[in-house]
Amino acid sequence: MFSYVVSRFLQGLLTVFLVVTVVFIVLNLSGDPIRMMLPPTASDEDVAAMREAFGFDRPLIEQYVKFLRQVAKLDFGRSIQTRMPAAEQVLMRFPATLLLAFCSLFLAALIGIPLGILAAVNRGKLLDGVAVSVSLIGQSIPVFWIALIMILVFGVVWPVLPPSGYGTARHLVLPVLTIALFLIAGVTRVTRTSMIEVLPQMYLTSARAKGLSERVVIVKHALRNASIPIITQLGLQMRFVLGGSVVVESIFGWPGLGQLLAHAAYERDYPLVTATTFFVACLIIGINILLDMAYTLVDPKVRFWS
Repeated sequence: MFSYVVSRFLQGLLTVFLVVTVVFIVLNLSGDPIRMMLPPTASDEDVAAMREAFGFDRPLIEQYVKFLRQVAKLDFGRSIQTRMPAAEQVLMRFPATLLLAFCSLFLAALIGIPLGILAAVNRGKLLDGVAVSVSLIGQSIPVFWIALIMILVFGVVWPVLPPSGYGTARHLVLPVLTIALFLIAGVTRVTRTSMIEVLPQMYLTSARAKGLSERVVIVKHALRNASIPIITQLGLQMRFVLGGSVVVESIFGWPGLGQLLAHAAYERDYPLVTATTFFVACLIIGINILLDMAYTLVDPKVRFWS
């Protein structure tokens, strides 16, 4: 197991290296951030002095080598816009994104897994049709549209919840519901499909023949054997929330990594974009490793190491 974890860690380092390299190339091809920092009336001498101060006057390969050395030391420099350390800004925003991600995923699992089980058990019946329809509709509606409807209904027409902001449990409700409604559809669909494959198996018939109640057969035996695709789906959705919540956080004014990355990219704030991308990539790689560990817990036959 130790050798497996080490190999995954090394693979993760390679992935992070490729990610930050792509970020460096894309940012350097996207334009000159110095021109955005200075007013239009700035002279060429002012631009040249500022470019020298930030090291943008150096050859690209020299900038890249310096960039890799800084990343290796987790030193991403200071934000071009705020002049604060980029890593510090990311760590300040990280708890907000983590809170949003875990609450949304918990709600999606709490509703989606039971709904998928009920749909599989009642396959071909009304409940199954409703669950499938809800799943298809939920995955067809864009997240930004759900967010706007939430604001319209609960922030304007029926103003019971704040449409934006951060700091209280009430501010958390709308963004969590927005993301969870999108995630529930995927969890329901995967749970239903996985359970349908498991329910006809002979070991469940044997469990019923032993006198076990239907609830025990479904929850303890069927769900456990159908859990690997469900865990995979939850892991994929966790990565979606961590890395793809830019729209939701921007709409609701949620001060997380998604909103930070969107603003930094718009302002061409190289250090901040790099720091945010680096931390998100590390989180996603960590989730992948934890998923592999979770597979072995729910199914002892699964082994990624000898």
